[in-house]
Amino acid sequence: MKKRIIIVGNGFASLFFIQYFLPLPIFPFFAFFFRRIYSRYQISVIGNGKFVYFPAIPDFIIGTKDTNHVTIDIRPFLRRRNIELIDGIVTDIQDGGRTVITNNGTYENDALFLGVGPSFLKDDIPGTEKHTFSPCAGPNQMESLVDKLHKLDGGTIYLGFKANKKDGFVGGRGGQMYECACLIDYYLRNKRVRDRFEIHFFSPNLTPGDKGAITDSLQKRDIVLDYGYEPAEFVDGGMIDDDGSFRKAHLILYSPGITGPSFARQSCLPVSAGGHIDVDNHGQARGLSNVFAAGDCASHEDPPRWIPHQAHMAQLRSRSAAKNMKATLSGESPNDIYRYELSCILNMGNDALWLHRADDDKPPFWNIFPRRSVKLIRLKNLLESAYLFYLRYL
Repeated sequence: MKKRIIIVGNGFASLFFIQYFLPLPIFPFFAFFFRRIYSRYQISVIGNGKFVYFPAIPDFIIGTKDTNHVTIDIRPFLRRRNIELIDGIVTDIQDGGRTVITNNGTYENDALFLGVGPSFLKDDIPGTEKHTFSPCAGPNQMESLVDKLHKLDGGTIYLGFKANKKDGFVGGRGGQMYECACLIDYYLRNKRVRDRFEIHFFSPNLTPGDKGAITDSLQKRDIVLDYGYEPAEFVDGGMIDDDGSFRKAHLILYSPGITGPSFARQSCLPVSAGGHIDVDNHGQARGLSNVFAAGDCASHEDPPRWIPHQAHMAQLRSRSAAKNMKATLSGESPNDIYRYELSCILNMGNDALWLHRADDDKPPFWNIFPRRSVKLIRLKNLLESAYLFYLRYL
């Protein structure tokens, strides 16, 4: 009898999980028919069928990417793998993970993988949702941001982020905000209007003593570093400080900290101090059998403080979860432990940084690429194109 597997979410973590759970065959076309005739698993994905390539969203600022470029209908990808798409939103999980309740039905499973996106802590600072923009909110909001930016002929721009560090790691999207700051500077310089703007970068999670390649890049671009700063409230036209003073801002980009999905807190899932799904270093939810999670929704076990949990890290975690789920479904104990690695290319328009750190000090791509070069932008676009080609056609 086929094992019933449910995958919640259709973002990076879930698609990487599918990639490693069902390896790409040599002849994908014939595999499509073979999987319909024979398969050990009956797999369903609960989601909306739309994948957004979030790492490319900051490029909207300089006009090299748009919504059509970063958004993919993944239903053909799922059909090629004989995976059912259930269009729905999960509202609860019960019976030790065996029952998934959605807004349009209830589904049973033998194994469950959770790869849903995060909940943003927008209430930490009043006015966040109404008066700020964020690349993390998706392509539609980013297009609105770019439209407003293009209409400005001068003024003050604030960019910032706040991380949720209650679980001991960086629960936030600071990298994209750094990228947006540099790309806004690059865009304004190309328009020859940079001297009409003042750009500030702020975060309560950074101190004035923090130094590094990113800080140097921001200072080189005459971006004011308001490290340690957190507004008391975002309001129309600016921000209110703790002492009641007003800071004028013509445009605010802000990424709040992130936590786990809202349904986790009322379900049978274990929840960490930071609100994420609590998993061990095998990616398995603590105290539950055959329940795995990776990506923005999940915590880490004893993580280094610098580690994120999205994009590339989601890939490493999903690969481990796929191996361990196969083991548990075969009656074995999970034994694959994922490694900790931060690796991303920061596009600054006329320059690029490869930000990389790993717990085993292993360099990216055997160190054949420089850590800083404008040519890294081309490499980043090449890696992006290869992944989107895989989703569209393989």
